[in-house]
Amino acid sequence: MHMGSTSFAGVVALALALVAASGAPAETLNRIVATIDGEPITQIELERYAETVKKRPGGDQVTDQKLILDELILDKIIQKQVETLGLKASDQQIDHYIESIRSRNNLSEDQLHEALEQQGMTWDQYRAQVRSDIERANLINREIRTKVNVSPEEVERYYQAHLGEYGASQKVTARLISFTVPRDASDEDKAAIRVKAEEVQKLAADGGNFAKLAKEYSQGPAAEEGGDIGEVVPDEMQPEFAKAAKKLAPGEVSPLIVTPEGFHILKIEKASGETHRPLSEVSDEIKEKLYKEAMESRYDRWLNQDLRSRHHVETFL
Repeated sequence: MHMGSTSFAGVVALALALVAASGAPAETLNRIVATIDGEPITQIELERYAETVKKRPGGDQVTDQKLILDELILDKIIQKQVETLGLKASDQQIDHYIESIRSRNNLSEDQLHEALEQQGMTWDQYRAQVRSDIERANLINREIRTKVNVSPEEVERYYQAHLGEYGASQKVTARLISFTVPRDASDEDKAAIRVKAEEVQKLAADGGNFAKLAKEYSQGPAAEEGGDIGEVVPDEMQPEFAKAAKKLAPGEVSPLIVTPEGFHILKIEKASGETHRPLSEVSDEIKEKLYKEAMESRYDRWLNQDLRSRHHVETFL
């Protein structure tokens, strides 16, 4: 009887030892890696989340467990906020979102399922991801977008501080004398036309009456008006003319300008000076820029400071 009692005690001790031994790895595997308001996040949950991260484009490059845990914590905090504020996505919203994705990418339902399979994602996992995306967007709209505003005064201050970014090209009033060269002209004919053009250019550069010379010799536009081509923007002219115009001060005559069409002489009568695009023309562009910057700044602060401060988070990695 004594022997039996001893044997029984030994069996119990052995059983307890086996339970402890078998329980240790499970406890280690499923240890608590973080808590949010006292609610645990386990190692197994972190590993599962890491698998979903890997399925994203470039996700296989994310291997730092602490970074993955930090993202999981933010996701859980966002879920808490969504539930608290009643911003859960409905099945109808999810269906509509998926339908819009299909239409935008010209995919049939079967093709979408096939694409998900190739990414290693089930239909239920995809719907869960869509639900999360919608709910996060709902939360951002409520917490950030509705609180970001760009006033007309801010737009004007930015405009005044960055006038250099909104300069308009200088405009010039010009006259032009052109000697055209027919496509079938011989080399001798081209040379003769050039000689005549050079003679007229010298007369104009030496102070000759440009308008009179244009009426007499020009074969180009506005010859009857003394070659007056009006107000033009050099940057919008044919490259050869633009290059010459930018080097000329008002009253100056260009050297001979050679183009595939012939030979030309340009004179700048006056320049309007560099101007700026009016505020009314660029206000929407500035407002969009400032709004985007404000959104990014507020989102970063909200996500990493404001949102976290509402919850007690502890990590144990």
